[in-house]
Amino acid sequence: MAIPHPVQYQGSKRNLAPDILKFIPTKVERLVEPFAGTAAISVAASWKQISQKFWINDLNQPLVELLELIVEQPSVIAGAYTEIWNQQHSDSIEHYYQARYKFNQTNDPR
Repeated sequence: MAIPHPVQYQGSKRNLAPDILKFIPTKVERLVEPFAGTAAISVAASWKQISQKFWINDLNQPLVELLELIVEQPSVIAGAYTEIWNQQHSDSIEHYYQARYKFNQTNDPR
């Protein structure tokens, strides 16, 4: 079974995670991921039960906030994304540009 991941995109460490995990112990008290992006290594380490405590860091603050919402308040972020999805009408491209504009103005991951 593939390791689940909330954000899939080209350039993620998700596909490299199994190879990267070979270089760390099989059990650690806390995994530190200093350049987390979408936390592919932490997600993989949790999936493989290497650790259940993580220190995730990245310069992209909205991305870090999104990950926090996914972990700490999944129903809040799921509801926000459901609302965005349901606001689409016949012009999905224009809807995308509007959502992107709103994000660029607020940096709110919701």
